Amino acid sequence: MSLSNPDPWKRGKSVGSPSPALKGTLSPSDGERAGVRGPTSIQAGSSGCLSLSRFLLAGLPLLALITAPLEHATATDWPTYRFDNRRSGVTPESIPLPLAPAWTHISATPPQMAWTGPAKWDSYANLRGLEAMRNFDPAFFVVVVADSVYFGSSVDDGVHCLDAKTGKEKWVFYADGPVRLPPAWHQGKVYFGSDDGYAYCLDADQGTLVWKRKPSGKETLLLNNGKLISHWPCRTGVLVQDNLAYFGASLLPWESSYLCAADAQTGADEGPGRYRIKLEHLTMQGAMLATPTQLYLPQGRQRPEMFDRATGRSVGGIGDSGQGGVFALVTRTDEFVHGGGQNHGTDGELRGFDANSRDYFVTFPKATRIVLTEEVAYLNTGAELAGFARARYVELAKRKTQLQTRQKAIRELLKKLRNQENDAQRKNLLGELDLIEPELTALAPKMEACYLWKTDTGCPHELILAGKTLFAGGNDRVAAFDTTTGKMLWSAPVTGKAHGLVVANGRLFVSTDRGTIHCFGLSAAK
Repeated sequence: MSLSNPDPWKRGKSVGSPSPALKGTLSPSDGERAGVRGPTSIQAGSSGCLSLSRFLLAGLPLLALITAPLEHATATDWPTYRFDNRRSGVTPESIPLPLAPAWTHISATPPQMAWTGPAKWDSYANLRGLEAMRNFDPAFFVVVVADSVYFGSSVDDGVHCLDAKTGKEKWVFYADGPVRLPPAWHQGKVYFGSDDGYAYCLDADQGTLVWKRKPSGKETLLLNNGKLISHWPCRTGVLVQDNLAYFGASLLPWESSYLCAADAQTGADEGPGRYRIKLEHLTMQGAMLATPTQLYLPQGRQRPEMFDRATGRSVGGIGDSGQGGVFALVTRTDEFVHGGGQNHGTDGELRGFDANSRDYFVTFPKATRIVLTEEVAYLNTGAELAGFARARYVELAKRKTQLQTRQKAIRELLKKLRNQENDAQRKNLLGELDLIEPELTALAPKMEACYLWKTDTGCPHELILAGKTLFAGGNDRVAAFDTTTGKMLWSAPVTGKAHGLVVANGRLFVSTDRGTIHCFGLSAAK
């Protein structure tokens, strides 16, 4: 049996400026479902009266603190999670510093994450203070196109559109389950997935439904974290490329999962390049990635899976079993980096692989985030931010991996030959080991010499690159760093852990684990 939320306001309704008849007609009680109050938008440097709307206290719309023109910035949209389908976190836009607060969107209830967090400790490896491997939804991540800011909510199950200049709400569309990842904007439409099992397409200006698709079909819903959700929630978001909308529906590895490619305009899943494929033993969760030929799907505690984009055929896993995490990016030079959280015997790491062959070549211990340009890579280990010569470092890292792999194989073979009379083979192997060990020793200072600079940050949660400026998210603050020297150029307080950063159209947007969205713009001094 198919169940839906009995609240009529959530059945495909869009509330906001496109529906003039609804303006001013909602009472305060309309914005308080199940004891959840909606957020407010507060514009910096002003005072005023508070108005109520469905799920949202719309806002204290007042005189902005910052009014400087944007002639110094090249405006660029940020249309999908981490800027592009490779999840690079790199935008060409430069934004002049310092920045000043413009407005703040405040949620009375913080994001309701799909998973409660990591275990308290790992008894096998004797590790404490663990980081989560499935924290793909700790904040209301935003995407920004022109003067519109879009985000999904795991609290009120809505996709919201705000005015980028003022923080006022333009419209909101309610699904029947939490929306855990931000929408993707494509050709005037926004696409997103929900825990109700549907992938949605909306008109980006009006917030009205264009199409929705549920690959699992009718079902009896599951009670999860106080809400009814699908056994096959869409927790990959929707990725749009070449006018095709890709999404996954998955929850438990002992249940089937679905990988879908649909026409981005109509939602149809029949025709060239379109499919609805049933898969086994997967737990697809976190934003998927794409190249011209491949799809990559994170799986939380398990290793990511790679698929042929044209057919949906599984190519295989990336890394060893248990090498999970939901942070991932794929470069234009075919390097796939993923990780986050902790595995047995580690305290968090990022790992690098060839994006086509899936061959492993490097580990960055304790790393939480990385962004890469053609020449320089920027690595965030939480306490430290560093820039290093990318090509040379990768070359040395690959050689180190080759040597370590061969070294391990030789040692295993020597164990097997221990009780055998094969002195010549043992002698040859020991001689090879004697050559490997000094080369490995010599690689360490060479790799260290690749670092251009290192600086203390205390901003472990996010890292993006805007022009020649790095922005990092920390606890109750956001900071900017010079890419050439690592010098901190600017910082500002925010409310909560800054998990989401976006630079778009002359503004910086910061999303935190408190459900707050901060907008910064040019200061009056500029």
